[in-house]
Amino acid sequence: MKKPVLSWSVALLTGMALAFPQSLPAQAQSAGAISRLIPNVNLQHGTRVQLASAGAKVLWGDRIVTDDNGRARVALDDGSILNVGSSSSMTIVQHDAAAQRTQIQLAYGRLRASAVRLAKADSKFEVRTPTAVAGVVGSGFDLGFINEITSLSVNEGAVSLCNMGGQCVTVGAGFTSTIRGNQPPSQPVPTPPTAAAENLQSTSVGGGAGGGAAGGAAAGAAAGITHSVPIIATIIAAVVVPAAVIPATTHGKKCGCTTVP
Repeated sequence: MKKPVLSWSVALLTGMALAFPQSLPAQAQSAGAISRLIPNVNLQHGTRVQLASAGAKVLWGDRIVTDDNGRARVALDDGSILNVGSSSSMTIVQHDAAAQRTQIQLAYGRLRASAVRLAKADSKFEVRTPTAVAGVVGSGFDLGFINEITSLSVNEGAVSLCNMGGQCVTVGAGFTSTIRGNQPPSQPVPTPPTAAAENLQSTSVGGGAGGGAAGGAAAGAAAGITHSVPIIATIIAAVVVPAAVIPATTHGKKCGCTTVP
């Protein structure tokens, strides 16, 4: 009598393991937390997608996807702030607060960030689109991606803009450079004055801290970081993300929630 019971138990446990697989690595590393949001926002851990809430932990490799009205603010462990705009998909590929090494991937949408100043050897803060890489040299900038055109406008300091072939230009404050498809970056030209205001408005989550450059600096000070540099990055894209990376049901998913007016 004991054998059939044991066999049945093993079969049951095996079935549960297949039905509810591990979706997170055993030693997933912390990147930060969602400090504020406007529904609807989905948080993707591995293969698991859930409706995000304020205070939710964000790990390396996690993806944040907002719907047409949703926005989210992520407080990174080093004091940096990321504001994700509506209709956006952002992945925190890496965020090592101790080593000051951060890599952000925007598949589509808008992002505004306030990052702490890089002070350590081999430190980096990169924002990648499907066709370009913006590497921070200590500055504030706007980055847009639409119809296969990447546009970088620098507000403070300097940013290195490179295409995927490694051809780069350094763009200084008050100037803009573009990359069309796989072409090299254009020579910098003066930036239109309305770009920064549009980027701030489109990614605002409200609530003070992190809502702008001053809020990002305040958040850094609260975390014990006194030298922070505001970074503004906006990606506007119309790209199809491979299903293996983002499930087709994730983008624009309402999750049965009520959007805050």
